[in-house]
Amino acid sequence: MAFFSVLLSLLLEQVKPLGRLSLVYSLRTALADFASRNFDAGERRHGLAAWFIAVVLPALLALGVYWAALRVNILLAFAWNVAVLYFTLGFRQFSHYFTDISDALNRGDVPGARAILRQWKSLDTVEMSADDVIQQTIEHALVAAQRYVLGVFFWFLLPLGPAGAVLYRMAEFTAGKWNASGSQASPWLRSFATRAFAVLDWLPARLTAGGYAIVGNFEEAIDVWRNYARLWPDGNTGAMLASAAGAVGIRLGATAAPEPAAAVEPGEQNWGQAIDSEPLMAPQMPGAVPQAGHLRSVVGLVWRSVLLWMLLLAVVTITMWVS
Repeated sequence: MAFFSVLLSLLLEQVKPLGRLSLVYSLRTALADFASRNFDAGERRHGLAAWFIAVVLPALLALGVYWAALRVNILLAFAWNVAVLYFTLGFRQFSHYFTDISDALNRGDVPGARAILRQWKSLDTVEMSADDVIQQTIEHALVAAQRYVLGVFFWFLLPLGPAGAVLYRMAEFTAGKWNASGSQASPWLRSFATRAFAVLDWLPARLTAGGYAIVGNFEEAIDVWRNYARLWPDGNTGAMLASAAGAVGIRLGATAAPEPAAAVEPGEQNWGQAIDSEPLMAPQMPGAVPQAGHLRSVVGLVWRSVLLWMLLLAVVTITMWVS
């Protein structure tokens, strides 16, 4: 059932993408605001309560509905799985920015590409060259693919099912929202939300990095992953981006460099924050400087990785049916 749930949700999302102003997104924002406003008083126990209400409680609700549906009819449980995945998993939740930037660059409209990137990630793009825009776009798109697709995919396939998908997405969302500029969350809650999501994303990020190596240039991906992942302050992000860079044969690292703190829209991790100067002393990553044509190569890499995991899931499903 898991294989068909993922497949149908991806197809539905391609046909009818979910907008950022949907009711579900509004509800998750309201829940995160309610939890931080009413339970976060600055102490450890208060922060844990806020995180539990905003992250764990929706996951438990999703699990409870799934179990109740399963007791009534397996098709009802299947429909619930598809509904949960539709709201948590999908390329179209971010890919329109990537596509618009790619189209602008192909037309030679660098100012237009800068404007779209600024709208997407709230970055200062005024002085960015075309190469800088391409590199930033690739790195942000790879991280978004992990947050919206591959990470959700992993947690859904665990025994928690739809609860795992909700847990992962709400953990990512609250970590970004509570650490965003202007957030009223306490320092303890900010730190805990970031660390909690990092723990949840540790294994999925490395499986994603391994998948990129398998479907791309394996030797280069492993070599770059091993030697250059430390350029990023976040180990999970570093593993994914370094492996993807080696798999495609390009040079990344734009988001690893220090830069002024930028505003982050609710639900997005500010994973490109400044880091201290020491990592910048490392050798420059090998590979070609990313060009507009590499945007399509990166899209192909991500899709091949998704197909790889779908194929493995299909094999497991068939094996279970046969046995």
